Amino acid sequence: MEVFHPIPLDVMQIGEKTVVDLFILHEGRHMPFLGTDGVFTREHLAELSRFGITKVYIRGGDARAFEKYVHDFSEMILNDPTIPPRVKEATFYVSASHALRKAMIDPGQERFEEIRKTIRPMLRNIMVNKVLLNDLFAITEHDFITYTHSINVGIYATALVMNLNGGENAASMESLERQCYGYFLHDIGKCMMPLSILKKPGKLSEEEWVVMRKHPQWGYAILMETGFLTDEAAYISMQHHERPDGSGYPFGMTDIHPCARICAFADIFDALISERPYKSPMKPLDAIEVLKKEIYTDFDRTLVDTFTRMLGLNEEQMPLPRVAAGM
Repeated sequence: MEVFHPIPLDVMQIGEKTVVDLFILHEGRHMPFLGTDGVFTREHLAELSRFGITKVYIRGGDARAFEKYVHDFSEMILNDPTIPPRVKEATFYVSASHALRKAMIDPGQERFEEIRKTIRPMLRNIMVNKVLLNDLFAITEHDFITYTHSINVGIYATALVMNLNGGENAASMESLERQCYGYFLHDIGKCMMPLSILKKPGKLSEEEWVVMRKHPQWGYAILMETGFLTDEAAYISMQHHERPDGSGYPFGMTDIHPCARICAFADIFDALISERPYKSPMKPLDAIEVLKKEIYTDFDRTLVDTFTRMLGLNEEQMPLPRVAAGM
């Protein structure tokens, strides 16, 4: 059975050729809409909008080609002040997926520069329009693929930094940017792991866990070699699995840097609400209850309280629509 992935219309470029076939969903079936190399026009957009269609579909095998299509336009979109926030949000997520996917395959300086070019303009937009950051939550994807997980953690951790201290923005653009590279690249060391471990559908054996626990050190080494190891990224890459009670890895440290604790909370939350082959996704409120068990210090308590308030978890459920599922 052929697999199709939904694509938000906001990332389609008016007047540009598509690089893959586009489909629309009609009565439960995926119907051809625009073929490869067809030009997506304002008339196409108006026609879809008239019927309340907000997304098109692509074949699963075309995901990488489509990500590159979005990424090629991302710098222009993210730096253009006239483009609506919703377009920037969708573009950022798909473009960051593309850049991180490539970095996981080839973690070199050129790949990290692509990530920088995606993150930096998005941060500038967030600093100006705080609502945009909250809206990014709505397009996070939770199939727990390593690179989409990294983007989600980057978004959650960035939001945590900006929402600390009663919502006052205590982080400057420079400080936030230095931290963000660590948040978005916290799992880059996993690119050194055998795929048999990284993609294992079930729980890891003790021998496999020995290998898994090395990825923070590998990530630190990669960031150092490529020149992307800011002080904040160094702590984040090495300590995001450490715990103040000494139960974490790789060193069993008890004195954890605040940036690493922020990353740890975002990391745990996204892992819990994500679907994996061997477990169902947890409800956000239940995930928060698990996070509360991670409270060891006053700073940890502040993080959980801020995170709960930031996500608006006053309702029984928090909507997390899957806009870019499987991308």
